[in-house]
Amino acid sequence: MTAINQNFADFSHGARPVQPSLGRGAAQSQVNIRPGGSVSAMLLRLLGGCMVLASIGIWLAPEAGADPQLALVRMGITVFLMFLGLCLLLQRETTDQPEFQFDAQRAEMRVEEIRADGRPVVVLRRSYRSLGAARFSDKTLQIIETNGTILLELPLEGRATRRLLMSQIRPHLPILD
Repeated sequence: MTAINQNFADFSHGARPVQPSLGRGAAQSQVNIRPGGSVSAMLLRLLGGCMVLASIGIWLAPEAGADPQLALVRMGITVFLMFLGLCLLLQRETTDQPEFQFDAQRAEMRVEEIRADGRPVVVLRRSYRSLGAARFSDKTLQIIETNGTILLELPLEGRATRRLLMSQIRPHLPILD
């Protein structure tokens, strides 16, 4: 979706606003947030890297496999660790994360998902008037329903993204501490 004055925060590469210098008090017309990968995926990639290094490290031990039969076992362990480590390193999460859009011109929040054919589909559309409040912490944004339950919680990376969202949401929603 393309819009004038759009800001897209891609959390897989760090949050960087498209237009970082707006005037004082000016708010973006639309802010998009797509949460990044999970901690478990990062730990699996770290484990994969350790396995690849271990497969190389087996051969660095001097005189550990002077016997030809042990060398064959060492070769099998090396291939196994290398293959499994590369599989873990190159593994990508198959589920596409939804994109959260905060649109000031329409005064609404949208959640979009990408279908299998590549088309975006709006899953949730809520006007700012139908929402209760917003709560900002150092690293998250919570959107709260009018009855006090948490509708969604989004990770925020960087002060610029936090400032952009706060300047856009503040005129429409009360900000809780």
